[in-house]
Amino acid sequence: MKTIIKPLVFATSAARSIFTLAVLSGTLLILLTESAWAVPSYSRRYGVECSRCHTMWGSLNAAGVTFRLSGYRAFFGKDLKPESEDLEIAHGSITIPTTLPLSFITGFGMDYRSQRSNGDGGTTAALNGEPLPGFPFSNNLTSVGSSLALEDASIFMTSPMGSHFSVFFEFPMYETKSWEFTNTGKFQANNTNVPFASRNIQFATETPTFEVGKFWWNNLFGDALPRDSVNLLFGLTHLPLAYPTGKVRLSVNQYAIYERDPLELFSPRLVDNVVGGDPNDFLFRLSEPQVIFEVNGMLTFGKPVTDTEKRETFWAEYHVGVTNGSNSKADWNSSKDVYGRWVMRWYNQSLGFFGYYSPNTYQDTLTTGTGSLITAPNSGIMSGLSNTNMSIRFGPDMTVSLAPFGIPVWVENVIMFNKQSNPTEFNVPFNWFGGANQINWQPKKTFIMYSRYDWLRGRNYNDTLANVISPIGTVEHGITNSTPSEWDVVFGAQYLYEQNIKFTLEGRHHYFKDTSEPLTATLKDNGFTFRVSFGF
Repeated sequence: MKTIIKPLVFATSAARSIFTLAVLSGTLLILLTESAWAVPSYSRRYGVECSRCHTMWGSLNAAGVTFRLSGYRAFFGKDLKPESEDLEIAHGSITIPTTLPLSFITGFGMDYRSQRSNGDGGTTAALNGEPLPGFPFSNNLTSVGSSLALEDASIFMTSPMGSHFSVFFEFPMYETKSWEFTNTGKFQANNTNVPFASRNIQFATETPTFEVGKFWWNNLFGDALPRDSVNLLFGLTHLPLAYPTGKVRLSVNQYAIYERDPLELFSPRLVDNVVGGDPNDFLFRLSEPQVIFEVNGMLTFGKPVTDTEKRETFWAEYHVGVTNGSNSKADWNSSKDVYGRWVMRWYNQSLGFFGYYSPNTYQDTLTTGTGSLITAPNSGIMSGLSNTNMSIRFGPDMTVSLAPFGIPVWVENVIMFNKQSNPTEFNVPFNWFGGANQINWQPKKTFIMYSRYDWLRGRNYNDTLANVISPIGTVEHGITNSTPSEWDVVFGAQYLYEQNIKFTLEGRHHYFKDTSEPLTATLKDNGFTFRVSFGF
């Protein structure tokens, strides 16, 4: 019976996945024979449409990049005049906007996801290692989840406050995390024990009160240098990655290469138990807001800043900063991280590079508490030596656009290489790399279609052969042996019914595989989301 049913289940799953991808791919190709989650208060302040800065609620265009680097004052170096004059105080050094600097973004929708775990530990369901009668094929466990949800509700307060100073605050009151932090990794692929593994997916939600609070001081050296070439940015905000994360991204689904932490990819035990709580409180993620201090600006290499509006003008953007590297939390160790980004633009094309260095990504409560095999042998995976875990992440990105040829299609590409020196403290490094490739087609300002391929590859991580001297003087070795890989395909379409009303339909097929010899475990999921978003 086992040898018959397993191939049938696999064939059915493969057929459904192939059929789904074929239909969606065909639809995109047939349709292939510039957008506006903006902050509405800026539209009111300057009397411009949201599409002046955005492609489609989330992604900045070139004008939007220059607007942000100017402290929300200018497009391509040309000052914008407010519809209503600001109120000047302190002899004009500080201004107060007379248009309401508040915006409200909200939306609702439906999310659906099915997930199948295929474990590498045999064909019989088990609880604490003992077979469970009546569950003969739990190594092929399927879970399903669906929800009608308030996807988001956030208040934004942002405006220039003078000729140099600007502020940007975001207060999320409610947020659904159905397409962020989705299951991945060796443990989840093997998570087929009954009743531990649930057959019902519970989408994560949160009610935060503060997410982004950043302050700009533009033109640090005044007229001594070209406009917006040297600016200061400090506060809590997202890192300047190649393509946007958080709520400012176009796609509902997060970029995997920005979101994943190595422990989630290779841990043989539930990461929540390893870290002793919510992984987002302990694991560093590029996609999460960070407390930063940054110098940034735009360089035109001798040409006037206003020339950036011309496609033929070659110009560059740079960011150099320091951060706690602790996901908006207080610094969880004494080290500070540094990062940098450089991107060049010419004829709608871009070529950039991002780098991030952290001397240590861990805090002591993770490495010596529930994560330690010494103090928590049933939940830990680390040696408990409290060694530092250095992390390096870097890679190029490139946007190729057909806009100069009159074709509204562009392709976004990013590759990132990652290394952690000591993720389980057994002096064994872990190397992994990945990226994303997204094609966008926008025949008019109110409609866009896109398709993205995300991928991750990890080299074999095996600390089971390592030997270290534990704090109690015994020789210890690890329990982790994994060769993780992951990919997903995302298809989506967005339509602006009005400038402040957007419809989104997006689907996703995701696949994780661990091929550590001699067994293989897989995790597959499919799903879609439909959303209606409003901005006021």
